[in-house]
Amino acid sequence: METVSERPRAAAADFLPGGPRILELGLMPLVTTAFPERTTFLDTRLRWADVRTRAPRSGSLPVRLLRLMRRVAGIGRTCLVQDYDIVVARCVGPVNSAGHSLPIHAALSLIGLAFRGLVLFAARGPRVRLAILDVTDHLTIHPRDRAFLRRCDLFFKRELAANRWNTLETVLPRGACAGHARQDPACLALRAKLRPFALGIEAAALSPPIPASARRYDLFYAGSAQGIGFREAVSSVLPRLAARGWRIHAPAHRLSPEAFAEAIAGSRFCLSPGGVGWDCYRHYEVAALGSVPIFDTRPLTGIEPFLHGREGFYLDPQEDLERALDLLLRTDDAGVDRMTAAAQALVERVYTFDALARYVIGETLALGPVVRPAPPSAQPSLVEAEGGHGQPSMR
Repeated sequence: METVSERPRAAAADFLPGGPRILELGLMPLVTTAFPERTTFLDTRLRWADVRTRAPRSGSLPVRLLRLMRRVAGIGRTCLVQDYDIVVARCVGPVNSAGHSLPIHAALSLIGLAFRGLVLFAARGPRVRLAILDVTDHLTIHPRDRAFLRRCDLFFKRELAANRWNTLETVLPRGACAGHARQDPACLALRAKLRPFALGIEAAALSPPIPASARRYDLFYAGSAQGIGFREAVSSVLPRLAARGWRIHAPAHRLSPEAFAEAIAGSRFCLSPGGVGWDCYRHYEVAALGSVPIFDTRPLTGIEPFLHGREGFYLDPQEDLERALDLLLRTDDAGVDRMTAAAQALVERVYTFDALARYVIGETLALGPVVRPAPPSAQPSLVEAEGGHGQPSMR
């Protein structure tokens, strides 16, 4: 599997005194929490309710309108001044208006268009770098994000196909087929911008694991098939594994979050098949709570994937599922404890939100120094004039 873990990643303070200045736009902050002193977060949810507490804002209609106008003006002023070096924003993705009326579809489309315009305006000019995060479930990039791909410096794609040309299928230049794209400089430049990404998990979710010998279950699985072939196959196999004597916990009803976490922590192994997309919050949740994840086939490029037999297991779709699971469940307790520790270490190192944020900024800075115009009176040092900057590890 192709990874980017071998490439040196730049630290946030490598190229600018105190680190780069970052502007993050969107609905949910990622980089802001990792670099709060260097990041300005512009919440684009222009709502009547407080975006943190969801409580309705107090005041009359004119007062609320005035507040909204001030927020819009503040966003515009920040983007106009450009007192930052890197812009980080989520992609637009599908409209997600299925089942709604045409006016609602049009309104959502216009909101996406306005957001895209704001991001591109904020990142205008050659000095500011633009990093786009795509956390959608699709292997391909949505056509609404074609402008982002063309204008950005890096495009971080969850569900990035192992063959990256598959991810670019819907956004290649007009008239370009996959065969032609491999020899076209413009298409090669688009491919070079792609980086793998993941949903990740909060660091607070990691908890000390229970020793394998003290866990109540051998295998835990909770989920509905929803027309997904692997999940349908699992549903028929689990009763047969229970008949072999394995302690299988597969509740038919939905568990509370507390019961779900307790079931994971109390199981030696947890099945974690993909849903619409392969990358899933449950993968990292299972490892964080102290169990060993068992995945279905992985068709993706990853930042640093779980390795078969070290941090988890992958099931080959060509093998008999019942026989394969029976063999994996025979792993001794010492082996389960080793894998649990390795999986937790991987999640903490690569897949916490803080680690993902540092990865995004590190990969962006690895493209080269961000050049901020110096004041007329400032005289660059010899090192600055020659561009002598190191690129040590992020951690």
